[in-house]
Amino acid sequence: MLFMSTGVVLPEMPNRLREVFRRWDGDGRNGQGGMWWNRATWLTGLPKYQELFASLPDRVDRATVARHAANAADGEIEAERAFVAAMVWGYGPTGYGAYRTARVLGENPEARPTLHTAAQIVKRDGGARAFEWLSEHRLRYLGVSFATKYLYFCNGPDAPPALILDQLVQRWLRQHAGCHLRLEWHVGDYDRYLRMACSWAEVLGIAAGDVEYLMFSDALVDEPGRTAALADGSLDDPEDGAVLTAIEEAAVAFAALADVSPADVDDFERGIRQLKRIVLARNA
Repeated sequence: MLFMSTGVVLPEMPNRLREVFRRWDGDGRNGQGGMWWNRATWLTGLPKYQELFASLPDRVDRATVARHAANAADGEIEAERAFVAAMVWGYGPTGYGAYRTARVLGENPEARPTLHTAAQIVKRDGGARAFEWLSEHRLRYLGVSFATKYLYFCNGPDAPPALILDQLVQRWLRQHAGCHLRLEWHVGDYDRYLRMACSWAEVLGIAAGDVEYLMFSDALVDEPGRTAALADGSLDDPEDGAVLTAIEEAAVAFAALADVSPADVDDFERGIRQLKRIVLARNA
C-alpha cells in the first residue's frame, strides 16, 4: 500500500479493539445504522440540491453516501454533490450542518475544482496522498474531521484506504492505544493513523474501514448524548424528540440571521449542545 512516510513505529493493537471486534463479530458484524437528518433544513440551506435531497432516504447510511460519491472523480458537479451527501451523513441530525456545508461551498470560490481534484487523487492514489494534497489546498471552514469523511466516500476500491479521522476516533486512540493524533492537517499523523488501522485490520482479518468503524462505535458508547440516540431512534419519549427538533430549528434560525458571524454561530452551538445533553440525559 502507498503511504507517505517510512520507518514509522506503530503501537500494538490494543486489547480493547480485540474485545470490540469479538462482540461485533459475535453479533453478526452489523454495520452502522442510518443517520437521521432534517430534510427541510438542508433544502432551506442548499436549495440547489433539491434533487439530491429528494433521492436520499430519511436515514442515510454509509452505503447510500458511497453510491452518491462513486462518480465524484468524474467532474466538478459530481464531486460537489458527493461532498454534500457526505456532509448530510456526517452532520446527521445536527441543525447547523446545512449552514456549515453552504459556508464551505459559498466562501471558497475554488471549492468545486478542489473537491474534484481531491476525489481524483483519493480514488487513484488513496487517502495519504489525497490528505497531503488537501492540506496544501485547504478549503476555508473545512476541517480534518469532515474532509476525511469526504475522502472516505470517494476512495477507490483498488486504492489504498482513506479513513475518517474525527474527534471520537482521535479520543479512542488516545485512551486505548496511547496514540496522540492531531486534527490540524498534520500529514504525518494521518499517515500514521492509516498505517495503524491497516496493520490492525490485517491482524483481525477485516477491512481498514471496519477498524475505523469499531473505534468510532466504541467511542460513541461513552457519549450517549452525541448522535447515537438520534441516529438509532432510541428516544423513549416522543415529546423529548419534539424538544430536540425545536432546539435544532433554533440553531438553524440563528445561523440564518443576516448579521451573524462564524464566532457567534460557534458560541450558539456550544449552548445548543448543552441543551441537547440535558434532554438526552433523560433517555440515558
